[in-house]
Amino acid sequence: MFADAVEKAMKFTRPVIISYRTLDGTVVSSCASFVMLNREGWMVTAGHVFDSMTRLNNDSEKIRQANADNADGTEHVKMDPKWVTNQSFWWGWDGVTIKNVYINREIDVAIGKLEPFNPDWILEYPVMKDPDAMRPGTSLCRIGFPFTKSTTDFSEKTQTFHIREGVLPMPFFPNDCIHTRNIYMGRSSDGYDMSYIETSTPGMRGQSGGPIFDRSCKIAGIQVKTAHLPLGFHPMIRKPDGEVVVENQFINVGLGVHVRTLTEMLDSLGVKYTCESKDKGYRIND
Repeated sequence: MFADAVEKAMKFTRPVIISYRTLDGTVVSSCASFVMLNREGWMVTAGHVFDSMTRLNNDSEKIRQANADNADGTEHVKMDPKWVTNQSFWWGWDGVTIKNVYINREIDVAIGKLEPFNPDWILEYPVMKDPDAMRPGTSLCRIGFPFTKSTTDFSEKTQTFHIREGVLPMPFFPNDCIHTRNIYMGRSSDGYDMSYIETSTPGMRGQSGGPIFDRSCKIAGIQVKTAHLPLGFHPMIRKPDGEVVVENQFINVGLGVHVRTLTEMLDSLGVKYTCESKDKGYRIND
């Protein structure tokens, strides 16, 4: 049902590998997804993708202050071994960095420009779905890069991260769902509607920042969260040791930034994108 749409979405969806190192030498890496929007190199992903960068900025100041306080050789301030000392992104291609990034953690979305960028790297760019044509019950799909190892190592000599052999290329993983509800959470502090599309299946780790799309591959939203809805059932379960416990049952659903909110933000930032028009043709918004 989604084979053609997935084939299209694979052309504009890329992995981002996030790596950071802490003061005790621990290296942590994870993977998310992002969607290329246009030939100028603009992309969109989930806002929480940048949390480790924020940690680095905050922890770097703590380390600087601690070093200043301890300059006389005494340990007035004890360093936290989990303070972040190094952080890096790998944006789908070697040598590519992100510029002019706008991060909104209230909505959980980030929009930025990759440089250097060759528009021919992307064989097909996405089309945004007409938000007025979106209806609960519509079949949807999402893709990204869950169930993959994104292991990286840190070189003390070069002070850089390196992706381990065998990590790339990362396989795509699609999972289908239906559009269940539209969720409105008010307005963000900078004036955007915080609207989300809820889906009947959850997004997986590694799919954050990836597209949610219909059978013709029109973008309905950007996957950002998984919600856990209680079912209200509390069966009594007897464990092997005889202990009886109450089990709380729930359903996992996905949440994606609604295309209406996404296009509102793109318009505000002056980022070009292609959208489905009322007459089912396409137009480029710039």
